[in-house]
Amino acid sequence: MARSLKLGLVGTGRMGRALEAVAGDRGHQIAVKWDGKAASEPSRAALTQLDGALEFTHADVAAELCRCLLDCGVPVVSGTTGWQARLEQVQAVARERRVGFLWAPNFSLGMQIMFHLAEQAAAAFSALDGYTPYLVEYHHERKEDAPSGTARRLAGQVLEVTPGRSRWGTPPSNGPLPDDLMPVAWVRAGTIPGTHQLGWDGPAESLELIHRVRDRAVFAQGALRAMEWLVRREGPHTLDEMLDVRG
Repeated sequence: MARSLKLGLVGTGRMGRALEAVAGDRGHQIAVKWDGKAASEPSRAALTQLDGALEFTHADVAAELCRCLLDCGVPVVSGTTGWQARLEQVQAVARERRVGFLWAPNFSLGMQIMFHLAEQAAAAFSALDGYTPYLVEYHHERKEDAPSGTARRLAGQVLEVTPGRSRWGTPPSNGPLPDDLMPVAWVRAGTIPGTHQLGWDGPAESLELIHRVRDRAVFAQGALRAMEWLVRREGPHTLDEMLDVRG
């Protein structure tokens, strides 16, 4: 077990509640809870006392919240999706401040293995004719981004090595699937924690990689393990580095 950490929890939604529950089980203290709004921002003195912060808020505020924490010298693990266009800016701040920062679209450790398998499968199918890649993801009805950040990463991995497929998205409502399009679909319903189904369909067979989350605690456990790993490091990092899945 890692040493006990004094942590900040930025975001008080479903994921925030799961993190608070799992943090205690792993021997950590949630010393600061912040909903991410300016009106409730903790003092700089309170933030600088933290060993690290877990940021799970909203895409429109995530970048500024992460910058604020990094400016206070607080290592940050961030799991908010939908703001990847500003990610490099925040990583540059972490590098300049020499403060640990790790962002991931999905903190399920099983999903990290699926990313690795998806790369291998896509590379193998790239040498074969007649197989169409596709992706379907399912999440709860309150999820704000669609498709999920995880789905975007999986689709990007496939497109990188699939000849003739240059874009992903929903198929047209009329007419055949364009030759250059990888079909990606999403469902928002009920309280589904998250399912990602990546497949390749050919004339007489298909292959599917499916990852299903049964309990949101799996994301909290992964994020806290990432925090335990990150506090000993400087600058931007990834879950791939933590798990060393690329060899």
